[in-house]
Amino acid sequence: MTDSKKHSLIQKGAGFLLPRLISIIPIAFGISWSQNISFSVTADRTSAMLGEQIQIQAQITSSKQLAGLAAPQVPKSEDFDVLGVNRNQSSSTSISVVNGAMTQSVTTTYFFNYAIAPKKTGTFTFPALQAVVDGKPYSSAPFAITIGKEAVQTTDVRVVLQTGKKSLFTGEQTILTVKVCQKAGSQAQLSQQGLAGLYDKLEKNLSKDFAVARLFNQLPSKSAMETVNGEKEFVVKVQYALFPISTGDLSIQPVPFEYVVLKRVQPRRNSDPFGDFFGDDFFGGGVQQIPKSVLSNRLIIHAAMLPPPPAGFSGAVGSFSMNAGVDPRQVPSGEAVTLTATVRGTTRPGNMGDLALPQLAECEVLAPEKHVSLDTTQNGISCVKTYRYPIIPRQEGTLSIPPLSWIYFDPAAQAYKTLRSDTLRVAVTKGKTAQAGQTRYLTQEEIQQVGQDIRFIKTGAGIRKQTDQPYKNPVFFILFPLPFLLALFSLLYKIQAKRYERDASLALRQKAVRRACRAVATARKKGQSLTVEQFLAGVSGCLEDFITHKFGFAATGKTRLELQEELKNRGAQDDLVKKLVSFLEGLDAYRFGRAALDTSLRNGILNQTEGFIRDLAKQKKGKPS
Repeated sequence: MTDSKKHSLIQKGAGFLLPRLISIIPIAFGISWSQNISFSVTADRTSAMLGEQIQIQAQITSSKQLAGLAAPQVPKSEDFDVLGVNRNQSSSTSISVVNGAMTQSVTTTYFFNYAIAPKKTGTFTFPALQAVVDGKPYSSAPFAITIGKEAVQTTDVRVVLQTGKKSLFTGEQTILTVKVCQKAGSQAQLSQQGLAGLYDKLEKNLSKDFAVARLFNQLPSKSAMETVNGEKEFVVKVQYALFPISTGDLSIQPVPFEYVVLKRVQPRRNSDPFGDFFGDDFFGGGVQQIPKSVLSNRLIIHAAMLPPPPAGFSGAVGSFSMNAGVDPRQVPSGEAVTLTATVRGTTRPGNMGDLALPQLAECEVLAPEKHVSLDTTQNGISCVKTYRYPIIPRQEGTLSIPPLSWIYFDPAAQAYKTLRSDTLRVAVTKGKTAQAGQTRYLTQEEIQQVGQDIRFIKTGAGIRKQTDQPYKNPVFFILFPLPFLLALFSLLYKIQAKRYERDASLALRQKAVRRACRAVATARKKGQSLTVEQFLAGVSGCLEDFITHKFGFAATGKTRLELQEELKNRGAQDDLVKKLVSFLEGLDAYRFGRAALDTSLRNGILNQTEGFIRDLAKQKKGKPS
């Protein structure tokens, strides 16, 4: 082929290809060209309903790599909120062959994706965005967006807030259920990070007007299938126990949930004149992640103030029961009996006051041992408080313990109610100590009888002369301080005994390590005979009892954050406390996940438990309360 024919063929090809290349330039709402750099801003739609999110994409295309490229800033607007922005990039390669010479160019495209949420209906203008590339500014064109009047929910993913009751009293418990529903067959992708962000925002929203406790204290790892309006949905559910701490109409504002949708896209068309002969799909398409966000529904809960309380109100709101007993039923005077009282109710431990014991005459009542346990179920939180009072009767006869009373507010009856125990009786027999008012003198006949019992000691040993200076005898120096030491020991013993009587918790603190190690040894001995739930509950209870006795506060029933703060305030180091809280959360994950535990795992858990007991005991010894 001659050179003139080649030149003619190239001209014809150019006349054929140039109009087609111009026709496939993407139509954007604002495009700025400068040499090898282009800047455009597009929207996935320009009309939507209130409650929907609109995706805005800013695109910068360059024939070279751009370093330090910042995302274009979206000005603040009264018409919409920017929910989030993310960045990604892609590269495409263009190959051209002219007169047997092949040339190759690489084009890099930078994407900045914004999710915006309109605030009101009507038409507003999305402003022009500014981008700075290599020190040179580029600007897009503004465009209009129209928002309809009717609020709608996305069909792919929705977030639903539901509550058991919408009318409560202050301090009454209700269950808040948070459902993240994904339509079966949709291309939406939910992540643990997105769920964690949703729950964090919701808990922060709730903390203003409610006391909040997440049931089971962990993120769900599985979804369940439900059918709603004839359509199947995958549902991830988390439940909270809510206790209103304010009165009036309490609003739970909508919370955004962020996720991505997978969308298959076609490859970018290049300037290769032979591309038309291969077809658009020759090199295949790609998958793009489009970020989206959806708002939950809004809830309003009315919290009413409690009526004026009667004297002795415990502060508890809910449903409660109480029982009391004494053991043993017969005891000598001067020895202790134990009065055990248990109160159960549907509330948090912090919402339950302490049980008051009536005044008992001719008795010494020591400080009670208090034990708090918390149970978490799908129906909410229930608490059990147990009090053990050591009582020492001083007089012989029948000891009558008046009924114990517990006043609480019943929301179902909308009235205060009083629980009363039965009158408890203990038979007190004559003790070893002499009773007051029973002193008498011996008669003359009794004195003579005592005198007849006297027998004088007679020995055959002779009397040996002793030195006039006994203090020079070494035995004297050994025996001389003995009376003083005995007197000092007796004094210290009496002081210590009185201290034990005044503060019964001191004995618990001193024996806390021994009791906890004994409990660990018992669990190790029983081994696989315990179920997983019994084993993990025993380990968790062992640590909570140890902390309660050693540090002097009720560890059971506190949230992990409350427990962490209490231990740090009482001298425990921050690193050790964080490890302990993480260990307890791991026990809960095993416990409620119903995973199997073999012997090696159980021994590892028990070894860690003993380590925490030793380390906490050392830190408590270093900084006493």
